[in-house]
Amino acid sequence: MPTPSLLPLTDALARWREALEAVGAFRRLPAESVPVAQAHGRVTAVAVWARISSPHYHAVAMDGYVVRSAMTANATPARPVRLRLGEDAWYVNTGDALPQGFDAVIPQEEARAAGGWLEVSEPIPAWSHVRLIGEDMAAAQLVAPAYQRLRPQDLGAIAGSGHRRVQVFRQPRIAILPLGERLIPPDPHVGPGQIIEFNSIVLAAMAREWGAAAHPFPPQDGDLETLFAQVEAALDDHDLVVLNAGASGGARDHAERIIRRLGEVTVRGVALRPGHAVILGHARSKPIVAIPGFPVSAMTALEQIVRPLLEGWLGQSGARAPELQALLPQAMPSDPAVDDFKRVVVAHTYRGAVARELPQAAGAIMTMVRADGVIHIPRGQTHIPAASLVQVALLRPPETIAHTLIHIGSHDLALDILADQLRRAHPDRFLNSLGVDSLEGLHALARGEAHFAGVHLLDPTTGVYNIPAVQRVLPHLPVVVMRFVRRAQGLILPRGNPKRIHTLADLARPDVTFINRQPGSGARQLLDYHLQRQGIAPDAIRGYDRIEHAHLAVAAAVKNGIADAGLGVLTAARALDLDFIPLFLEDYDLVMPVAHYESELLAPILRIIATRDFRQTVAALGGYEVDGMGEIIHPLP
Repeated sequence: MPTPSLLPLTDALARWREALEAVGAFRRLPAESVPVAQAHGRVTAVAVWARISSPHYHAVAMDGYVVRSAMTANATPARPVRLRLGEDAWYVNTGDALPQGFDAVIPQEEARAAGGWLEVSEPIPAWSHVRLIGEDMAAAQLVAPAYQRLRPQDLGAIAGSGHRRVQVFRQPRIAILPLGERLIPPDPHVGPGQIIEFNSIVLAAMAREWGAAAHPFPPQDGDLETLFAQVEAALDDHDLVVLNAGASGGARDHAERIIRRLGEVTVRGVALRPGHAVILGHARSKPIVAIPGFPVSAMTALEQIVRPLLEGWLGQSGARAPELQALLPQAMPSDPAVDDFKRVVVAHTYRGAVARELPQAAGAIMTMVRADGVIHIPRGQTHIPAASLVQVALLRPPETIAHTLIHIGSHDLALDILADQLRRAHPDRFLNSLGVDSLEGLHALARGEAHFAGVHLLDPTTGVYNIPAVQRVLPHLPVVVMRFVRRAQGLILPRGNPKRIHTLADLARPDVTFINRQPGSGARQLLDYHLQRQGIAPDAIRGYDRIEHAHLAVAAAVKNGIADAGLGVLTAARALDLDFIPLFLEDYDLVMPVAHYESELLAPILRIIATRDFRQTVAALGGYEVDGMGEIIHPLP
């Protein structure tokens, strides 16, 4: 939790800039000359002026016949003018220089030429189909101003105006040093306590998008003296050193010691969420910054703190992502002591553009993968009220968001297969699935946050799946309930089932520890229904009150020895190589507002669900029955 001593973001940036200016570290980078063909994305250090006109001669604009327009002045369909080929008219190709004395071109497809004569039946205006000297740009004209990031079309204009090379700012050289023990390169074989280091890949890619030459170093886990030497070496060859992790003040958090020994600490801690554990300083007249180790915190800190520095070096104005206005159905709380950057998804639903807050865990990189944008809640603001219209800074193009289907509800692996097949069949369409409990999925539909929800809610009174819950939660929203799959729910157990657990009754044994699902989830309702029918008291089950929020999380708890058993689906057990004892078949259905069901946006997934290939692929996973998939069991009103 941030403390009041943290410096506000704007103040931290101002203080750091002042310190960098004092040592000459906040300045434009030197210019260098590069070939035009290699200058894409670079920033011009000086203005580029045309050396020649384009075109630099009167150029034929179309294949056809060049003529003197004055000779066609009296031409009519009744009395056409005949021009002798080779004297009064010549055949020319696009790009040819206009012959001296001629001033117009008749396109080939409009010309009538035969027997050495060209017949013209109407007057041809002077300069028809001719590109005049300087028509595109004239010599000495400004082609690109200073401080412009060069786009492909800019490169064409610069080359077309006679330049082989262009003066651009040297790219900022950034060293990214991940600090910490037990960091390893990406590898599927990871032992307990080992952490795959991927932050440097992410941060380097971000810096390159902003025009830097980023150099990610291998994980740095040596003693303090070794770290000093590594950072000193990085300072020799780079304009900026970014230490990733080591800024929180723990026993092995060495970032502040390194910066103080090599230079000066300007700011320690920034009122920024996520990402407050930041240290800003300089050494050898170069900026050095330590940012948090959690990936979302690191990305936010790099965006909000390092990017402005790079833009200042390159003379950029701080261009930001496009924004989209969206409805926020639920209130969004914030700590007034910080500038808060909330990740959200945006769905274009029956309520228009609607934003929903994602889980804000600083270590969850998948929330950045799934996020459509970010909402900035300024420092001093405690919340955004429900039903507010908010500005979302987009992380994906607006047209991509408009073609994205949002599923919010109980997740199932079959939805991942659906997402994959959707993208293969329709490259412009996306399916973004957010796993929550089934009941919350229905509430998300009521708020207009999603296009459809996967649910498996057993009504304890009637023993009927899903339809009673839909009628209770969505009484005024016209929806359809589509049969999707019947799937096996059962006990997820360690490999070999060492405690010989076979039934729900075994969960009440004193030597068995259980891991449960959260209230509102279909698995929890299913468990409670059968416990009641079998007369098993929940308080007799050790671990009944300990919950996880997903089938895979239950399986992970069993895999790691936290629990001896959990209730879940076969695919979760198989994913972690665990045993599975099937106990029940449940109905997992899809609930869709009628407005979405009948929309063009959902039509592609409805067609995929109806295919034999999709059904066979789901059935091959094991633990699924797909008879009746796609059938509407709760009809249109």
